[in-house]
Amino acid sequence: MVDYSIEKFTSAHADIILNNGEKENASVEYDTKSLQCEDSWTGFYKGEPIVSGGIIELWKGVADIWLIIADNSTKHKFFLIKNIKRHLENTIAQRQYVRIQATVREDFKIGMKFAELFGMKQEGLMEKYGLDGKNYFRYVRIK
Repeated sequence: MVDYSIEKFTSAHADIILNNGEKENASVEYDTKSLQCEDSWTGFYKGEPIVSGGIIELWKGVADIWLIIADNSTKHKFFLIKNIKRHLENTIAQRQYVRIQATVREDFKIGMKFAELFGMKQEGLMEKYGLDGKNYFRYVRIK
């Protein structure tokens, strides 16, 4: 049996991760149905979702990246890094995006590390941006 697999994202995958605990410990309800898009996927370990992510095109050449990472995913970091990066890079190349951006909560250090790992840089602080009233950083990668 293969321990790891990747499937097309459904909102049910994100709901499972959020209900079981995720890395960001978000204190607000996510509208996981709004995350469904053509370029989204979920990584599984032994049939359980451990990461969901995707790229949502805002307009030609510009897209937002989103990730929801299970709280217990630290032991799967090589799978996460390798596969998140591969899926993101393939989609970016295929869609010919020139600007990729993400929002990361100011106190979410793991999210900042992931953004930087993918070659993104901090563009600015967005005060009171989140539904939770917290500050978020805008991360961006320009091709």
